[in-house]
Amino acid sequence: MLKLFKYDFRAISRRLVPLYLVAIIIGVVNQICTAFVIHLSVNVSQENVSFIIFYILKMIFSLSFFLIMSYVSILTLFILITNFNNSVYGNEGYLINSLPISSKNLILAKYLNFIFWTFVSAIFYIVFYIIGIVNGILVSGQNLKTLSSEINILKQQIFHNPYTGKIVGIMIIVVICLILQHLLNSWIFMMCVTFANLVKSNKLVMGIVTYIVTGIIIGIFYFSLLASFLVKLDSDISIRETIIFDLLRNYGITYIIFVILLNIGIFFLVNYIHSKKIDLE
Repeated sequence: MLKLFKYDFRAISRRLVPLYLVAIIIGVVNQICTAFVIHLSVNVSQENVSFIIFYILKMIFSLSFFLIMSYVSILTLFILITNFNNSVYGNEGYLINSLPISSKNLILAKYLNFIFWTFVSAIFYIVFYIIGIVNGILVSGQNLKTLSSEINILKQQIFHNPYTGKIVGIMIIVVICLILQHLLNSWIFMMCVTFANLVKSNKLVMGIVTYIVTGIIIGIFYFSLLASFLVKLDSDISIRETIIFDLLRNYGITYIIFVILLNIGIFFLVNYIHSKKIDLE
């Protein structure tokens, strides 16, 4: 399984890494232009030629960074989906499926590449925007001692809050939910590809229909969970401040259990269809 993962990783990285390098260069230049714009806005008039030039460059590179990252995100999904389809069910499928590896390990190897590259894409976005915020604060000339003092005051207010423990617990649940949802999204894409290969023609239509139906089914559960939460919250409106954290925790745990079961269920479903229902000859 590890060798197959490495093989897929190299094949995908050859197509995605150059795009990420271009995005990094554009992002760095954008941050440099942003720094100059903020610095010049403090020291010179906005009608100054240098300010206008760097402001235009900042706008161009900001738009370029947004467009290329959007393109990379979409292309990442496209490459992962086509790689899974072609290497398992397409022309390369004969070689892959003739390897001495179980269908479960084959699917897991493909899945690991799915979650790795989609995770990298998301982290890349987040890191650059955090850098942008920090860069803006530092270049704006804001007094770091004042900023540090404000952060310390905020920390004291948070840690002296009687609900701090509950808030931290809810934040942990939210992070777990986001991670599990990310894992689930990858399984859903792989399931759609697998279902698409159940038919000889109109595979794209079958894949899209599978995605829509799956989204509707999961959406019904999410909506039911949210509606139940709001009804419960409204019925306990007189003690809302004391019960809302318990409600969030309980419904968050319910959501976690549901998504875990979905992840496991879709894995076994994909494996069953791949090994039992699709003609791989």
